[in-house]
Amino acid sequence: MVGNPDVISALERIADLLEVRGENAFKVRAYRTAAAQVENLGEQLADIAKGPDGLRSLSGFGPAIAEKVTELLRTGRLAYLEELEAEVPCSLLELTSLPGVGPRTVNMLWKEGGITSLEQLEGAARSGRLAGLPRLGAKSVDNIVRALDTRRPEAGKVRRPREAVAPLVDELLRLLHAMPACERAEVAGSFRRGREWVGDLDLLVSTGQPGEVLSALAALPRAERVLLRGDTKCSIVVDGLQVDCRAVTAEQFGAAWQYFTGSQAHNIRMRGLALRMGLTLNEYGVFRGDDGARVAGASEEEVYAALGLPWVPPEKRENGELPTSVGAGNAATA
Repeated sequence: MVGNPDVISALERIADLLEVRGENAFKVRAYRTAAAQVENLGEQLADIAKGPDGLRSLSGFGPAIAEKVTELLRTGRLAYLEELEAEVPCSLLELTSLPGVGPRTVNMLWKEGGITSLEQLEGAARSGRLAGLPRLGAKSVDNIVRALDTRRPEAGKVRRPREAVAPLVDELLRLLHAMPACERAEVAGSFRRGREWVGDLDLLVSTGQPGEVLSALAALPRAERVLLRGDTKCSIVVDGLQVDCRAVTAEQFGAAWQYFTGSQAHNIRMRGLALRMGLTLNEYGVFRGDDGARVAGASEEEVYAALGLPWVPPEKRENGELPTSVGAGNAATA
């Protein structure tokens, strides 16, 4: 069953995609207002929809939005959202996270420059190609370059060439595998996706004793600082590079590995597909929407198969595109 959080996610997603596409601010604001209204509700939309006035009884729900949300509640999918996702590259939303880079600039970069990802934007900035784009003056170009240089400024995070980080990855995995309580250890994040430059490291361990593994990691002689030590996550700094390690159970490992490998655009598209199939996908597994029963999660192959997809190699997970469904029509193509 589609719940209020699913509706909020869909409405906010529509607003984001409309904004990047260049729609007028009033239309974008209408979807954000509707999402905020749902977030503040004390009851389920599905129950309100059964009333005499249906969803039109809610403040902020005009005819168009009420009709779309009713469709989502009734069928578990939303054709309008699927159309937007097919039109607008998911990776464009990552560009809006840059300081001073608004949706209008992102729309211009996309339409005029064919730029749809942070990696492409970095390449265009380095080559000087940004200066040749219309409606992008020298000041705007400088702002974009500065935003690229200063993104992800959290303590301990620097960007390094992949080949310089690889020996550290091997060393940390060896240390984790040597711990008796560690059943499995793998690298995730941008390094696993094959990115040339790495801002931090994401590690994942399978264990029934997360406290023991994470405490041992935090106590490593190589750890210059411990940024966080929680029940299932530990963040340390090694050689000036932030290393995040998450501990999960064996039945969660595949879903967590898929989730923490990313990219954000890929995960957004995966979650949207799951929602349209009446499922919920998160870092803990794939679950049925009606009763919350676990469907998959122990392996990545299992997670993709639950959505009717073949396994996607990590290096192919950058732009949010999904392969053609291998199921009998139960999953949409990208």
